[in-house]
Amino acid sequence: MIATIKPPRDSFKQRHHTAAFAVLEQFANGLVEYAKQHDGSVSADKISKALAALREQENLFDGAWMTLETDIDTVKARQNAAVRHDPFGRLLVSRFAHLLEGREAGDLEHGALSREILTPFFKVIRMMVGVDMLEEIDGEIHAIIDQHADEDDELRDPTDYWDHLAEEPQVANRLNLVFARMALHFKDYERRKQWMLQLVNDNLPHGDHGWVFTNEHCVRLLRALFRDVRAALPIPERAAELAAKLGGENVENLRNVMATLDRDVAAIHSREAANWE
Repeated sequence: MIATIKPPRDSFKQRHHTAAFAVLEQFANGLVEYAKQHDGSVSADKISKALAALREQENLFDGAWMTLETDIDTVKARQNAAVRHDPFGRLLVSRFAHLLEGREAGDLEHGALSREILTPFFKVIRMMVGVDMLEEIDGEIHAIIDQHADEDDELRDPTDYWDHLAEEPQVANRLNLVFARMALHFKDYERRKQWMLQLVNDNLPHGDHGWVFTNEHCVRLLRALFRDVRAALPIPERAAELAAKLGGENVENLRNVMATLDRDVAAIHSREAANWE
C-alpha cells in the first residue's frame, strides 16, 4: 500500500541519478589517479585531456542510455494508455472533463480547454507526482475495478460508469492523494503556475488552430483538479487522513495553496466583471 508521512523514493529518478553519477564517477576516479601520481595536483590542461579521452570511449554512456531508453518506453506506454482512456487516466481526466471542448464548456472561442491538453497534462502529473506512485495507484484502481467486474449494479452501467467510479470512496481517496501531491508543488504558487503554463504550451501537439493554454485556463484547471482536496481540508476526519499520508505540515501547506488559488480565481472573476462594465 501507499507509504505514509513522506512519498516513496521515485525509483524512476533514482535510476537516472545512479546512471549519470556512474559516468561522473569514472571521470573523477581518473582525475584522482592522476593527482596521486603528481603530488596531489591536477592541472586545467589535464582535466581537458581527461575529458577528451572520455569522448574517445564510444561505449561510455551505453549503460546510462539503456536505462533512459527503457524508462522512456515505459513512460510512453503509460502516456498512450492514458490518452486511450485506460481506467486511471480516464479517472484523472474526469476531474476536469467538464472544461474540455464539446462539453459544458462549449467551444475553444468561449474558453474551453482543447483536448490537445491531455498529452501535456499527463506529463505534468508524472513530473509532479512521480511515476512510482502513479503506477502503484494505477494497480490499486485496477484491483478495485476487478472487484466489481461480476456485479450487476450501477457501477457497471455504461452510461454512468466513469462518473460513478470516480466517486467510489476507495477510488476517490486515491485520486485525492494524487492531486494533493500535485498541489504541494504550488507552495510557490505564481512561480509554479508560470512553469506549468510554459510546460503545457511547449508540449501541445498544435493543430491548425494553434490553441494556447492561458493563465485563465490554468487557474480553472487547477481549481477543478484540487476541488476534492479543498473540500477535504475543513473536515477533521479527512484532513487527518491527509496528514497521515502527507504529514501535518503539508496539510497546512495545502491550506495555503488553496487560499492562494482562491484569490487567483477571485481576481479573474473581478477582471471578467470589469470587462462587462
